[in-house]
Amino acid sequence: MILVYTPKITSRLNYIFRHIFDNIILTPVKFTTRIEEFIAYNGAKFSYAPQSLGGEFHIQSHPILFQQGIKTNEIKFGFWDNEPIFFEVPRSDIPFDIFAAGFYLLSRYEEYLPHQLDQHERYNYKNSLLIQHNMFNKPILEIWVDKFKQTLQERFPDLTFKQRSFYFEPLINVSMARLYKGKAFLRFLLGGFNDLLHLRFRPFILRNQVYLTRKKDPYDTFDELLRLKKKFQHPITFFHLLTTYSLFDHNISTNKASYQTQIKFLADYADTGLLASYYTMDEEHTLDKQKKKLENIIHKPVLKVRAHFNRIKIPGSYQSYNNMEFKKDYSMGYNHKIGFRAGTSIPFYFYDIENETATHLLLHPTVISDIMLKYQYRLSVEKAVKIMIDEGEIIKKYGGHFYPVFHNFILSNITDWKEWNQLYINTVKHFTQHV
Repeated sequence: MILVYTPKITSRLNYIFRHIFDNIILTPVKFTTRIEEFIAYNGAKFSYAPQSLGGEFHIQSHPILFQQGIKTNEIKFGFWDNEPIFFEVPRSDIPFDIFAAGFYLLSRYEEYLPHQLDQHERYNYKNSLLIQHNMFNKPILEIWVDKFKQTLQERFPDLTFKQRSFYFEPLINVSMARLYKGKAFLRFLLGGFNDLLHLRFRPFILRNQVYLTRKKDPYDTFDELLRLKKKFQHPITFFHLLTTYSLFDHNISTNKASYQTQIKFLADYADTGLLASYYTMDEEHTLDKQKKKLENIIHKPVLKVRAHFNRIKIPGSYQSYNNMEFKKDYSMGYNHKIGFRAGTSIPFYFYDIENETATHLLLHPTVISDIMLKYQYRLSVEKAVKIMIDEGEIIKKYGGHFYPVFHNFILSNITDWKEWNQLYINTVKHFTQHV
């Protein structure tokens, strides 16, 4: 156990200390506001306060953990060896307030501040402090904590720490369960006309073969995904999009009995989550309807959620997810940029600054997706595989959680996705054979 003296224990302070010590360092921590108790303790300890008590291991505190609401805070940047840091402090045994910086990142403090939105009314990643100061491409919080552990061990040689275990789980967005089959007849006709107009004869022939039930739909790859899951023994979650057709949501109708049967079948062999449709960011009642519909199909509570297009608004979206008793969210990433939105790969609880409380909604960072590699970065399959594995290896180094996002059509091996099945297969093979 590590004892921490602090003049005041706030909700923010308790939240970030518990996360860093319980979830990253894996060592219990106890607080005291009594100086005499701190002085009498003979084990590993440090003070977290504006000023040192005198000679002890000390971290100078930044005011942010003792405030309420959103305030303008001075953010000083610097380096700890070669690693960028912020909330730099002058009189401390480490050069910055790691707890204030950690809270700033995990609470998504900057997303409460005035900021620009992108074309989908999301927080624009270009606003991010991590982007602007070259901290976005690595789990900076885990890196800081690793260095902090080393510093503590230098001061307290008898102090030992457990090692975190790497965790790997592919996430499957089922945003379009079928390419051809199950679509309304008008969509089928318009699609066929468009194929002919652009002289795409093979897709036109395949479209008709599938529609006439002579061939399996190329996007119906679920049996193969389950086969790979069984072969490589890894967890997997399917996120289903249950909404009417719109400009951004293109799935087939989930009113079809055959599709509902498939969703139920998948739920018997893997975890199931809701892929919250594009417009649920501003329509809580629509989100509620989709959750209940999925629960009625699988006859189980739906505890996992992911926003389509990562379209979330903080804190509103997470307040809605928490109110609806979702337990796990997988939207903590950007749609167009590889990297760590909250500076970490390790799941953390949503802290609601508006209500100054930690919630029961556990946020799972996502850093990379197949769509991102193919359409935003425009990579070849070979380059995409390398980037995907390199990203996972960075997370593995620090015992983090790797949740790569794929779509069911990654295994279709047709048209734009020809040979992209290697991205999924090689990623799964690599991280299940090397754990």
